Amino acid sequence: MAKLAREDFIKLQKHCEIKGESVNSVIRKAIMNEVDEPIPHSLAGKNVFFYNRSKDNFSWRVMLDNGLRVDVEDDLTAEYVSQLFNSLKEAVDERNTYIKKESKESVAVPSKLVRKGI
Repeated sequence: MAKLAREDFIKLQKHCEIKGESVNSVIRKAIMNEVDEPIPHSLAGKNVFFYNRSKDNFSWRVMLDNGLRVDVEDDLTAEYVSQLFNSLKEAVDERNTYIKKESKESVAVPSKLVRKGI
């Protein structure tokens, strides 16, 4: 049993109708997917993009530290990857600018400098 807002329950009913399944069946499957194959809360890994020359597109993978590979997408256009790259660069640049503005005026000084009387 779970409590849902009326509008969420209506969305669930419509979803089930489209799938041709009962609400109970969909909920049961969702619960069993979580119980049988839980997703760990802490995952670490590395994003990797591969260029497919024959298709002129990219594949996006995540190589997890535990050795598993997650295929995120296999058919990303060059234009999409370029736009994603530019958007990420802008966001990282904004973060770097923000952090510099928030930096402290006083920072750690190497003890060698202090000993020399500076």
